Amino acid sequence: MPLKIEDIKLAGTRFDGRAKLSPEQRQAIQILAREGYSQRKLAAMFNVSKRLIQSILSPPTRKTYKQYPTEYWTELKRKYRKKKIDLYKNGKIKFNNKLKNK
Repeated sequence: MPLKIEDIKLAGTRFDGRAKLSPEQRQAIQILAREGYSQRKLAAMFNVSKRLIQSILSPPTRKTYKQYPTEYWTELKRKYRKKKIDLYKNGKIKFNNKLKNK
């Protein structure tokens, strides 16, 4: 029989251990940084890493990658295979060869 404590969810509450700082603390960091506090000093004040302060002040952005259609990758594979066949026929590579320096 499961314990009643298992039904209590911590996710999304202030007791959730995943979030280091509350939204209010994040705003305070941005305000203090504008006032001239250094990142090292802010990290010490809030007892977090300097890297977390950096990511709050300038959040990392992910580059959006173009998703190519299947035909693109099929053609790319064909070119790659053709190149390998040509190298094999010219004797530049051998079947089942191990990695060697050029």
